[in-house]
Amino acid sequence: MIIPRLLATACLAAVAAIVAVTAQHAGDSYANNYVAASLVRLNDNGAWSWFMDPRVIINDGKLIAGSVRAVGSNQANTSDPRWGNVEISVYDLASGKVENTILHPHLEQDDHDAPAFYVRSDGRYLAVYSKHTKERRMYYRISEPHNPLAWGPASVAETPGADAAVQGNNATYANLFRMPNGRLYNFIRAFGHDPNYMYSDDEGSTWTYGGHWLHGKGGYSPYLKYAYDGKGTVHFVSTEDHPRNFDNNLYHGYLRDNTLYHSNGTKVGTLSTSTDATIATWDFTKVFAADPDHVAWMVDIKLDRNDRPYVLFSTQNDGRGLPRGQGGLDLRYHYARWNGTAWRTEEIAYAGRRLYPTEDDYSGLGALDPNNPDVLYISTDADPATGAPLISAADQQRHYELFRGERTAATGKWTWTPFTRNSTDDNLRPVIPSWNDRRTAIVWMRGKYVHNQGEWYSALVAAIVPAPRP
Repeated sequence: MIIPRLLATACLAAVAAIVAVTAQHAGDSYANNYVAASLVRLNDNGAWSWFMDPRVIINDGKLIAGSVRAVGSNQANTSDPRWGNVEISVYDLASGKVENTILHPHLEQDDHDAPAFYVRSDGRYLAVYSKHTKERRMYYRISEPHNPLAWGPASVAETPGADAAVQGNNATYANLFRMPNGRLYNFIRAFGHDPNYMYSDDEGSTWTYGGHWLHGKGGYSPYLKYAYDGKGTVHFVSTEDHPRNFDNNLYHGYLRDNTLYHSNGTKVGTLSTSTDATIATWDFTKVFAADPDHVAWMVDIKLDRNDRPYVLFSTQNDGRGLPRGQGGLDLRYHYARWNGTAWRTEEIAYAGRRLYPTEDDYSGLGALDPNNPDVLYISTDADPATGAPLISAADQQRHYELFRGERTAATGKWTWTPFTRNSTDDNLRPVIPSWNDRRTAIVWMRGKYVHNQGEWYSALVAAIVPAPRP
């Protein structure tokens, strides 16, 4: 289906799409602003970082996505009545109706402030979010039953720290998991600028600080992505630090019954209940051994039907010896999978150039299909197979496009099919939420992105493609 341009170039689109397997378009004759599904715009502006989850959920026949609104500057522009709003978009899958609401007005113009969601047993929604390491607190709100458009008042869960001026003690990045015993965990970055956690025994009505459970090199923070099996085990992949500060390796471990383990089940230690983290990221299983020519940065992690993790990550391949801001012109995507005894990793695609100057490791990102370890989507401004620049026929500019990757089991070869093509906007940061359906939901940002605190502006849009044939 050919999709007309929906958004102005100056407006970055956070896009949600429900898709199935996309067929290869004949030749290379993609129309301008081609998308392999019909788009429905959910919101005209919004963005998110990728270290809080779940950012998008599907429940009660509705796709629910959170984002933060920007106004075109690193400073708050109070002339826009919606500047810095944390907003929620709700798409009714049956009727096609789209509605939006404000979760928190004028919190901050920063994509790190996007919420994570949890569906409570009483049908209410919980949204947890924060400023970007500006405060020692997490905000949370609870909705009316089965209504993600009506929310109760904002409450605050405090995190520890001796001095409000010490940025390293401030909080960001909510990640929510409910254990079989009913305890709800929120894994965050907080005290020590490191991984910490909070917990709730009343499904998010009240929160208690749990502990500072992991540390890195001390320069900035270990960065983590999490995957939950729904039965009490939380998997994670972690770096030592931010890649601008350290040539990161990539590690994997998991948490079960307050005990931390290697990939193979060997015990590493227990979950800390204090502000003293004694376990380091390098105490866990190394997934990828980096060097100055291959600096790792995780993108996504999911679990297969045997609850074994598979991971998408990127590397910066051209930064050796260069000061910040001069590398990041050759990024690559890698895929890793635990086979029960060892990790298998492979480079699978060219990721193109850095998303913006000063952050040489930031790619367009990608998303793993939670129902099929052999399928994923990536954002790149280079041909995934050859690395050639993607020049749009629509405006003769280089843009980030989405590609669907599928691995053939017999050969192990990845095949790349355009999901967007010849765009006049960039297509970035796809997310695929879990969904009990033969179709796949994919959410991404479409437009222009310059920096996490401004100059990124997105419209949420959705697309539906029929499920694959039996």
